[in-house]
Amino acid sequence: MAAFDDSADPALGAACNRLAAWVEPLPAGVTIDPASGLTEADLALILRHLHATRHGEAAGRAAGRSSVPLTARE
Repeated sequence: MAAFDDSADPALGAACNRLAAWVEPLPAGVTIDPASGLTEADLALILRHLHATRHGEAAGRAAGRSSVPLTARE
């Protein structure tokens, strides 16, 4: 899993590292929260995206999109 030691926000980097350490040993596909359907794969995906975004790899993809989903109005 990606390390977040070089994060611009040390507190966020440390929190991401703790979450990654918690997620890594989970069995693949395990459901973490049955009510929401949150899985180990969801958390791993989020962490990978955070890591990529921090290093600018995903910045180009997200540049044209709002960070908040927009809903269509009639």
